[in-house]
Amino acid sequence: MAFWIRLIYERNVYVIDLDRVAAFCQISKGRISFGLPDGETTIVVHRQTDPESYLALLDYVESRTGHRLEE
Repeated sequence: MAFWIRLIYERNVYVIDLDRVAAFCQISKGRISFGLPDGETTIVVHRQTDPESYLALLDYVESRTGHRLEE
C-alpha cells in the first residue's frame, strides 16, 4: 500500500509516494531531507516552516522501521 504525502517545496507542489523514497536523512534537529526517485531533486522539510509534513515524515519512518527520528 502506497503512502502519499503532498507538500510545497521551493514554490512547487509535490505529491510523493514515500514508499518509493530510498532513504531519509535527519540533517539536523528539526530538518529531514530525502531525494526524489527521479534522482535530481532533494527535498528538505523544516519543522518550523512545514510542521504537518515534518510530523508525517517522522510518523512514516517510525511506522516502516520501528525507529523514531529525534524531534
